[in-house]
Order: sequence, then C-alpha cells, then structure tokens
Amino acid sequence: MHLPVCRKAKKIIRSKKTNDKASYYSALGGIEAKHIEYGICDYLYVVSGAWTDNKSYHKLKIHYTDKSPYIILHGYKCKIDEFIVM
Repeated sequence: MHLPVCRKAKKIIRSKKTNDKASYYSALGGIEAKHIEYGICDYLYVVSGAWTDNKSYHKLKIHYTDKSPYIILHGYKCKIDEFIVM
C-alpha cells in the first residue's frame, strides 16, 4: 500500500521513541528533524511548526552542495549545519 508522503512521514516519526535525540531549526514555527533515511537519495523526516499547535510532518530530500547540505521546506532553504542538536 502506497501512503502519501506526509502520512508516511507522520507514521515513521510517531513510531520513533520519544527519548530519541532530535535537532531543531528556529524557522517556520520551529523545525524538528527526527530521522534521516539513507539511500540513493537521502531524505530527512521533519516536523514543522514544532513549537505551535499546527504541526505538519514532511519527508524532504537532502540537497548536497560543495558548501553544506540543505533541505527546502515551503520554499525556504534550511542548511543542515544550522540545526541545533538537543
């Protein structure tokens, strides 16, 4: 059964233990990175609006450049090295 990306991301994020380490980015109401899926294309599972009541779940492709990797969420470029690990 094929799930839409947001449902699949939501299912994977909820299946993770709550005491796992996460990293945060303070934009778009807070972005919480939960899991990296490695493969031919690498993906990052995130929760946007982590500090609000309007949470949404996303599976985003990691783009690599010679300077630093980044993701694009709602047209906003977020560099991976600017995430803060808690």
